[in-house]
Amino acid sequence: MDAGAKKAALRKEMLSKRALLPDEERCMRSKKICESFLDGSEYRTAETILLYRAYNSEVDTDLIFERAVSDNKTVAYPVSAIKDGKPEMLFYVINDMEQFKRGFKGIPEPDTLKGCRLFDGIADVCVAPVVAFDSNCNRIGYGKGFYDAYLGQKRAKTVTGLAYDIQATDGIEPEECDIPADIVITETINFPDA
Repeated sequence: MDAGAKKAALRKEMLSKRALLPDEERCMRSKKICESFLDGSEYRTAETILLYRAYNSEVDTDLIFERAVSDNKTVAYPVSAIKDGKPEMLFYVINDMEQFKRGFKGIPEPDTLKGCRLFDGIADVCVAPVVAFDSNCNRIGYGKGFYDAYLGQKRAKTVTGLAYDIQATDGIEPEECDIPADIVITETINFPDA
């Protein structure tokens, strides 16, 4: 089985595991993960944070948004599209949850008609969604390569993945285009263990 087929099989397995988490448990785990991120030095020292809105049973990040806005940090969310067969992602600064609409695949994204401005700098932290990860912080996403393409342009100083413990696996074989996380935070541990 080649690397792409292995990743596809692992993606399917982990998405199934994640979907089986009861809503109440997912909320509790998400809260722990977000609190751990908010207690960390990456958050405390960041002025700009690239964030995502939870979709398809991902770790819910709304708590991070609320704290970051109250701490006067700049928070930006992605707008994703396939352009000329390639993934393209741009981030827009959001100040209010009313500035979202349903976007690519139904994922909440900034509504550019509601006063969101393009973020075109280098972020201190990019908080990335994770489907699976290993102890070396290699991560697997949904397979379209949006985050890999964006992060490959060196648009964030630190990449932090958020995931549940059940998404951990052994030995992901990264491809050349794959961008690992610097840190993965779960409800019980940060990888690499600090």
